Amino acid sequence: MSHPSHAAPQAMPRLDLYAPIHKALRAWMFDTVLRVGRTDGVDAAVLQQTLSRVESLLLICEAHIHHEQVFLHPLLEQARHHAAREADQAHLDHAREIARLRDRVWQVREAGADMRGGALMTLYRELALFTAENLTHMHWEETVHNETLWASYTDAQLMQTHDALVQSIGAQEMAETLRHMLPALSPCERIGMLSDMRAKMPPGAFEGVLALAHEVLPVHDAAALLHGLGVQPPLPMSPAPAL
Repeated sequence: MSHPSHAAPQAMPRLDLYAPIHKALRAWMFDTVLRVGRTDGVDAAVLQQTLSRVESLLLICEAHIHHEQVFLHPLLEQARHHAAREADQAHLDHAREIARLRDRVWQVREAGADMRGGALMTLYRELALFTAENLTHMHWEETVHNETLWASYTDAQLMQTHDALVQSIGAQEMAETLRHMLPALSPCERIGMLSDMRAKMPPGAFEGVLALAHEVLPVHDAAALLHGLGVQPPLPMSPAPAL
């Protein structure tokens, strides 16, 4: 009778600069496509909320392209000539698509009641196609680009790039990104990311991150995060005494 073979121990996973932000972007894109798809344009307030959500997504996509071009593509090119060429071209295509989607948003806002449904459907379909192309693009970066980065740099070197990139992000963009990133991460990823942030941020700023996590995470996930960080959850407020 043969004995079961024992799997070789797995090496520690390498630092993945793409995974957290890409998880956030996927969740953000999926949710935005769904929102556009279920908006009919009859309720003006709902319509404006949906269109603002699309505009916020497009802004963060532009920022994401900029961050990768400035911080990651130079690393790739230093490691191997033309390693970032395909992604450079994809980013140019994405920039054109972002501009076109902004035009679609404008067309929905300007459309009369009889034309608004058709304009919304066009926006919905083109945003879905933009999302689909980005899914393929992000997979390429997470596999092909990471293979080059991991073969050429240590995790310590990659962390230096990560920290420089994070420090370049303004407070508003960071808060908006975390609002989508925190729910998209696994519990272990969430604890690891916030542990790193706590070591590198002023205490007051980190308390703001914890408050945001409490706002956007389900109760169970928020409690698990605090437990993993060794943070005592805040006590519930006592009811005011009767007069």
